[in-house]
Amino acid sequence: MDAYVASYEKYTAAVSVVAIKDGETIVNKAYGYADIENQRKADTSTVFEWASISKLLVYTSVMQLVEQGKLDLEKDIQEYLPDGFFKKLKYDDPITLMNLMHHNAGWEDQTAAEVFYYSEDEMLELGETLRKNEPKQIYKPNSIVSYSNYGVGLAGYIVEEISGQPFYEYVNQHIFEPLHMNDTTVHPTGQDHPDLVQRRNKIEGYTKDLKLIPENRVYVTFYPTGAAIAEDLGKFLAALMPVDDSNVLFKNRDTLNEMLSTSLYYEGTSTPRFAHGFVEMEYWVPTLMHVGNLKGFSSKVVFDPESKFGMVVMTNIAFEEIYYYGLISKIFGNSTYVNSVTSEEGGYFQSARRASSRFTDLFRQLDITKFSKAELSSLYNVVEHNGVIEKISVTPYMDYLPVSKWKVNLIVISFIPVILAILFSVTALLVYFIRMLLYKRNKRGNPRIDFNKYYLAINVAGAVLPLNLLIIHTRLPIYPAHSSIRINLMFNLLYVVLAAAYLGLLMFKLRKSSYSKKQKVMYIMSGISAFILAAFIVGWNLYM
Repeated sequence: MDAYVASYEKYTAAVSVVAIKDGETIVNKAYGYADIENQRKADTSTVFEWASISKLLVYTSVMQLVEQGKLDLEKDIQEYLPDGFFKKLKYDDPITLMNLMHHNAGWEDQTAAEVFYYSEDEMLELGETLRKNEPKQIYKPNSIVSYSNYGVGLAGYIVEEISGQPFYEYVNQHIFEPLHMNDTTVHPTGQDHPDLVQRRNKIEGYTKDLKLIPENRVYVTFYPTGAAIAEDLGKFLAALMPVDDSNVLFKNRDTLNEMLSTSLYYEGTSTPRFAHGFVEMEYWVPTLMHVGNLKGFSSKVVFDPESKFGMVVMTNIAFEEIYYYGLISKIFGNSTYVNSVTSEEGGYFQSARRASSRFTDLFRQLDITKFSKAELSSLYNVVEHNGVIEKISVTPYMDYLPVSKWKVNLIVISFIPVILAILFSVTALLVYFIRMLLYKRNKRGNPRIDFNKYYLAINVAGAVLPLNLLIIHTRLPIYPAHSSIRINLMFNLLYVVLAAAYLGLLMFKLRKSSYSKKQKVMYIMSGISAFILAAFIVGWNLYM
């Protein structure tokens, strides 16, 4: 391990590695810098973000209540929720706790702006924030796996409803205290453990090329899904692999065995996919694992219950791979799953994890990947019917759905009028200002203003629109707060209002006023361009 880290030292900020064997910690080491700028080295007391590994606390809490007979994994969760909790369900099929564990309840994904916030003052109670941010249900339950922070946050809220105490209090009492995890909190802002938060704030987050990520302390809206910060994740890992009949997490060892047993297979196969929320991964040995990514942090826990060996790797690098994947593969081997694909050729596919009714849907639609037949054969799972591929599983956490070549071409073609509309707006502005300069140069005064001010305004807005969209797109990977992009979304909405007003004025003015043929053509062309861009904004929900 020392040699591996040394060979990648120039790519390393901080990395913490814990290895557990037969209930004992055999490795607990930290490498690199928690704060590169201030040359603050990481050590075994450095506090990292768990990110989505926090979800394992939700699954464990649910199973504790199942053991007590207070929850049933197969019951409709609406039996555990207040009346009328959901407002956007599309299907009548029941949603169960098992669906929440398997990420196949059918919800659309949500924007980073809905999942994260930056100020403690924005914190809401879990139930309130789940109601406020309810996503649309776009898939039938049990049909598509699409990673859902909302679904796991909902499971945490059900724990609250059944136990009668906030989720973080439940976890403190029933997981952290029994395991003596004194340096861990899952409170949405860490207020119950201020000294731990203070230590967390001494570590910075970085990109893969070790550039500092500003404002890398984010809060998770559905906090049970990713709020945990700690230095003693190894204690939780050890409790998942008890060496004898002792069992701290559950009263009955059978409950632990049930939680770690396969609960979902890849469709049409005997290959395990989920064990009650834990991901099943075949390396050299079958393992259970979960990963986590948060702004500036990556984490992974992998363990083999049979040999009672497991590892935790945590870094302060966003979407890190050298340790997250590389070091794990050095210990556990590479993960592979080979399919027998009968389809004659590959095709285009798109992640099922998308926000279908929010502004990010546009950027998801553009993220379409083409897989060859050979590439399809090396994926986790391919579901076919009569030689037609229905879905593929690129990662255990989500399915990818086929996209017809016709739709791909349609998306590409649909951008042509948008690009032309933007080019027209820019060109019209240039022509207008050149005319103004010529008028002044020839001392002819200013051209007739009248409708020109509206013409000028709509073309300025049309020219600025692509820049505004670019700003939104570039900010998405850094988990922006909704407040930080609200002005961009409001601009898009304002453009739609301006376009509608311009078209209305245009129809009125052309009937009432006399303009030259050239002026009429330019005004009408601006109206067409405005209509195209407004339809583009509304069609892709770029205002919400």
